[in-house]
Amino acid sequence: MNLVGLAVRNLRRRPIRTALCIIGIALAVGSALALIALSSSIKTSSQEGMDETGDDLVVTQKGATDMFGGFLPDQLEERVARIANVARASGELFLFAAGERDRHILTLGWPEQSYMWKNVPLREGRLPAAGERNVAILGDAVAEGLGKRIGDEVEILDQRFRVIAIAKYKSIVNRGSMMVPLRDLQEATYRPRQVSMIHVSLRRGISAAEIDAVKRDITDIGRVIVSTTSEALGGDRNLAVLDAVSLAISIIALIMGVLNVLNSLLMAIQERTREIGIVAAIGWSDARIMSSIVIEGLLMCALGCVLGVCLSFLASLLFPIIPAIGNYIEFKPTPALIAITIAATVALCTVGSLYPAWRAVRLVPAEALRRI
Repeated sequence: MNLVGLAVRNLRRRPIRTALCIIGIALAVGSALALIALSSSIKTSSQEGMDETGDDLVVTQKGATDMFGGFLPDQLEERVARIANVARASGELFLFAAGERDRHILTLGWPEQSYMWKNVPLREGRLPAAGERNVAILGDAVAEGLGKRIGDEVEILDQRFRVIAIAKYKSIVNRGSMMVPLRDLQEATYRPRQVSMIHVSLRRGISAAEIDAVKRDITDIGRVIVSTTSEALGGDRNLAVLDAVSLAISIIALIMGVLNVLNSLLMAIQERTREIGIVAAIGWSDARIMSSIVIEGLLMCALGCVLGVCLSFLASLLFPIIPAIGNYIEFKPTPALIAITIAATVALCTVGSLYPAWRAVRLVPAEALRRI
């Protein structure tokens, strides 16, 4: 019998203990994958939402810890629009606004003349007319979640808006958002003449040097930061904290899974003391004995990883059903993320298996044979 067959036989001796250990590893791997994928998808979904509006650059307040915490004067939009090679510019005020059914809706306020209105992919309905107030366009996901149709009213921040259109965006963030006239949102939030950021669309075909020149000209306005959408999200403090927390919890989960392996192998060695003494007495080398123990740990690790990956995909299918999650983000573990997580798990399980293997070869054959 080879070492793998021996390891399989040993694991089958205590099926319940082996199964519990494998389940522990699976939960650790599944949790790690789900957490990291969820964190990554928030940034990806946000970037997809901004890219879908046709942005090349975004202008935010210098020193703001995150995009939701910065504010700019809305008249800055006109100054940015006059810069050479800027095709269009539009201010935007956004926030998660308390709405009906205890839900918080990502609400976007756009100026009446903003080019962003024309980029809305309407499924049904119409755009706001000139000077029209207290109207809203709902993304199809939030419309479905609230059960709203054209002509209905939706309430946010104790102010009612009449639904005039339903949008069919591709990105999950935009599908769960609500668009209203900027002035209405400024009044509802007590932020007159303020926007959260300015979206900038550049002229087509300009060179990298000209893009850099546009960035310098906008920065010269003062107390602003100009960046691409990916750069803006990369510097967001909230997303950075979320990444750090997800990574920390994932590491803890993986370590707990490895401790299951270590505990299971230590118990197995204690039970098989005489057996280990026999194989040592008949000439098995320390390396061969250690390999047999480590292979047991790696087999449990492999089965746990497979089950854990399946659990993470199951979570990616179930989470969108929860409105608080599915209306804003969607996630699925990527091959790269799966490979990194499995590699880390295998490395940790190998380390966790080495101590029990070392304990096994430390047994003196004669002493091991005398134990009951």
